[in-house]
Amino acid sequence: MIRIAIITNLVAYSIVASQPLAYIVVMSSAQRALSAPAYIELRQRINPLMSRRLPAIYLGALVVALSLIVASARFANWNVLVTTTIAFLCLVMDVILMMRENLPINAVIDRWSPTNYPEDWEGYRTKWFAIFAYRQVVLLLGFFSLLVGAAFQ
Repeated sequence: MIRIAIITNLVAYSIVASQPLAYIVVMSSAQRALSAPAYIELRQRINPLMSRRLPAIYLGALVVALSLIVASARFANWNVLVTTTIAFLCLVMDVILMMRENLPINAVIDRWSPTNYPEDWEGYRTKWFAIFAYRQVVLLLGFFSLLVGAAFQ
């Protein structure tokens, strides 16, 4: 039972962690090279999709992680309990950073048009990426913690 919960948790968390991995590999560089109109159009196409899909993905990952925390405590699997708790806290921290920092910037960008945007648009992009960089580190630490827990259960 606990092995199935570990695999389920790894799959759910990997779906969340795939976003920062994609940004590390290609998206950050590509978006930084875009002109203002192209960047604005891209963000305005991504934001609605993310706001519809991400809540279910994050909620699923949080529920699965919490279930594994309960199961590992019940079966006294301390390594999995500790590593899953770390990953759960990282996921919560990521959600807080996203809600408090990235989403308000997204809302500002959503009000721009490709022909009408502020002169300091690059400042918004830079701040968005800076916050997202913290989120990438937090999520990848959480995912690594889960891998350690799975390897040393």
